[in-house]
Amino acid sequence: MAFGLYNYRKTGSGVQKGAPKKKSFFLFWEIFGAKFWKFFQVNLIYVLFCLPVVTFGPATAAMTQVMRKFVIGEPIFVFHEFWEAFKKNFRQAFAVGIIDLFLIFILAYNLNFYSAALENTSETSTKIILALSVAMGFFVIMMHFYIYPQIVALNLKVMQIFKNSFILMIVGFKRSFAAFFTWFAIIVLVILGFPYSMLLLPVVPFAWLNFVATFCAYPVIQKYIIDPYYEARGEKNPEYSRYDTADEAVFEDMGGSEAPTEIPKEKKRSHSGENVKVKTRGKVIR
Repeated sequence: MAFGLYNYRKTGSGVQKGAPKKKSFFLFWEIFGAKFWKFFQVNLIYVLFCLPVVTFGPATAAMTQVMRKFVIGEPIFVFHEFWEAFKKNFRQAFAVGIIDLFLIFILAYNLNFYSAALENTSETSTKIILALSVAMGFFVIMMHFYIYPQIVALNLKVMQIFKNSFILMIVGFKRSFAAFFTWFAIIVLVILGFPYSMLLLPVVPFAWLNFVATFCAYPVIQKYIIDPYYEARGEKNPEYSRYDTADEAVFEDMGGSEAPTEIPKEKKRSHSGENVKVKTRGKVIR
């Protein structure tokens, strides 16, 4: 049923080859809209794999790999990609996950202890320690935007990954802060929606948080680590292939240059059964 708002019988001019890439803001929402329903699937798989708690690291790495493929535009089968990344990065991600859990415990303890201490004292030292704990948590969270994408995309040792993450967090501070601000907004919404938001935890927030982090952090990793590696070899980063067309194409891409065409209207079939043609399996039956 047509509503008359768009002439569906008329083709457009296509997408022009070499057209400029979308700005990050619009690209984010384009990918988010295209993968919207897959986020629910990824979130559920992640929660199931995280149930033993100690598998937090490998599960996060696996989800990051899925989100990385979403960001660079590679087609995947979600569960297969998740499972393969879970197995491949298990040892390194497991170690990082244990460090993560330890840091979360220390930060949570410090924030809780010194916040309670401020109610009974106004000592400057207590305020300084509390402020340092908050600042440490702020920087640790932003560093982690870069840790797991490096685990799944690069072949580095854990200490190299942490060192790179600290540097990348600084050089890509705008994107780091944008991801942190979005995380903060999502977490606040979850807290405000408590306890009803707890019912959504199996299907919603973790995939969104990971997608935001990967979308903001991975281009920085590409720019400062992956691209220079390929440039030193005289090659181009193959992750950009989704934006390019092969140099020696069999057919020339005329997207954006050809004139729109009008599809002729179909002729009504004869009710008498005469002169009616039906194409089936490459043959015409009269």
